[in-house]
Amino acid sequence: MSQIFGILRRDGHTVAPSAPETMCRAMAERGPDGSEICLDGPVAMGRMLLAGTPESTYKRIPRIDNVHGIIFTAAGRVYNRDELIAACGLRIAEHEKSGMPDGEILFSAYRNWGEACPVRIYGDWAFAAYDKKERRLFIARDHFGTTSLYYHADSRVFAFASSRSALLALDLAPREMDDLYLGQVLVSWFAYHGERTIHKPVKRLPPAHCLTVTPERMEKRRFWRLEETAELRLPKREDYVAAFREVFDEAVRCRLRSGDNIAATLSGGLDSGSVTATAVRLMQGEGKRLIAVTSVPLYDTRMYVGSRIGDEFPLARATAQYSENIELSPITGATLCPIQAIRRFLTVIDEPSHGAGNLFWILALMEHARNHGCRTLLTGQMGNAGMSWEGDVFSQSPGFQLRRLGWKQWPKEAAKRYLPVRLLKAYRNIGRAKDGWWRTSAINPEFAGRLNLLDRLLSAPDSLMAPQSRSPFEQRCRIIKPGRSFVGAVWAELGAACGLEVRDPTADARVLAFTLSVPDHVFMDPKTGVDRWLIREAMKGRLPDEVRLNRRRGRQAGDLVPRLRACADEVEAALDELASGPAAAYVNVPYMREVWAMVRTDDTPEAFHKAVTVLTRGIMAGLWVNGFHNA
Repeated sequence: MSQIFGILRRDGHTVAPSAPETMCRAMAERGPDGSEICLDGPVAMGRMLLAGTPESTYKRIPRIDNVHGIIFTAAGRVYNRDELIAACGLRIAEHEKSGMPDGEILFSAYRNWGEACPVRIYGDWAFAAYDKKERRLFIARDHFGTTSLYYHADSRVFAFASSRSALLALDLAPREMDDLYLGQVLVSWFAYHGERTIHKPVKRLPPAHCLTVTPERMEKRRFWRLEETAELRLPKREDYVAAFREVFDEAVRCRLRSGDNIAATLSGGLDSGSVTATAVRLMQGEGKRLIAVTSVPLYDTRMYVGSRIGDEFPLARATAQYSENIELSPITGATLCPIQAIRRFLTVIDEPSHGAGNLFWILALMEHARNHGCRTLLTGQMGNAGMSWEGDVFSQSPGFQLRRLGWKQWPKEAAKRYLPVRLLKAYRNIGRAKDGWWRTSAINPEFAGRLNLLDRLLSAPDSLMAPQSRSPFEQRCRIIKPGRSFVGAVWAELGAACGLEVRDPTADARVLAFTLSVPDHVFMDPKTGVDRWLIREAMKGRLPDEVRLNRRRGRQAGDLVPRLRACADEVEAALDELASGPAAAYVNVPYMREVWAMVRTDDTPEAFHKAVTVLTRGIMAGLWVNGFHNA
């Protein structure tokens, strides 16, 4: 996806040409098809072009509209194009036979509805518009798409960019680390989602947010609230299936617009399988094959994954054979060890991540897709709490609950939903505040003490130590994180660095809104007890039954333990770097070495679990800290 950047001098001074040029250089690899910079007094705007659709080659962005006094830049894809083209009264020019550029649609939407336009635009997009007369800058990003947008603000300057690297390159403020953010990543407390980044002076514009900036004020607001979705009541269970197919098919269809080959990540699960199978169905007659990429293990995973599936390729192959017209590629990621992948990721995102152990296969899939002429990569990352939600047993009849849970388990589960919250907290916190709690992560206990992290965890409503939300709807919103998730931003940046546009139909705002409106009892079949009923029924005739009805979950990166053993020298080198650098004050290197010793010898699920939660996550956080302090 193309990337945007810009600067507003709030003090009224003229922007020096060197500033946007510096930002452009910092984002150079993300604009393989060229870059544009537009300067006008106190404002500069630019775009790094990645031409993911035929019409994106018509370069009209950034632009100065002197008639309306607007300076505008944008990047991304609009998915309700026909609706907006009609509403804005646009006419497609003769030379644009392949369609109107998305940037032109975004500009027309802003020109028609001003700051009220974002709620009308569905897609993966971000834009900035400066009103010269009002001396007002407006930036916005999509409802929940695969887009990134960051900003820095002080009394003199406001700067924004799709990548933090462009903002950090300007040296607008001293680089300061958010210690709490780092601690939260290490202990899997997802409160760091939202506007904060690990660089304190740099903020993230979360999904469904926009920001107005003038010389005197700055106002951020949220224009869409998924958590306010009303429940939809339809006469029959089957009616939800038909309605879902309609909205999901449209979400996939509008993401197939591309001038190049299209790739899709395909596991053995329902989400990626549904995206892939539906895409192939909609591509029939176009003479194109979908390139599906599946991560496969190099080593035996059975010792590490427990009841889960460690090798999903047989199920992915079943989907490909059932759908036809799919070119399936098993990707081992043999040339990229987990530590190399962590280092590469940090050069792109410049922030430690929760899922460090998954990076080797994610980067390998992206690299394969780009090397095979693809610029669009379909994924299904947001399905678990959306279209493939499993349903809550307590949404069913009491008889169903007892049959499913049994007489012994039912009272325990019921208590979690009906006891007062304060009692639940007291119960869950028994034994939490004892010595050694930090051994579930790589955090240095002294660092955790400085942050008073345990007390914060025990009292926070959104931590893993807090009682689970009572209603299924609240549980789903807790996973999706509407208005604050940055999953889409990570995929957008990673894709841009790999020359890809990542598009996720399962994260479509219309799909999320519909599936959250479905009553929870619909997601379970009261007759058979089958969970995830909505997506299973919707994919009849699209997915083979061995995939559609499979109830075992996959475990990607299931061979992480032997992969780490195969690159033992790199693991040792990384641990040595942490021990001898500033990272030693933040991560517990002696404990990480203890875990590493276990990972080198034990073939157990515990070895896999600690390789994920302690070793690789700790190495990633520590390498980032060292890089930050050395810089």
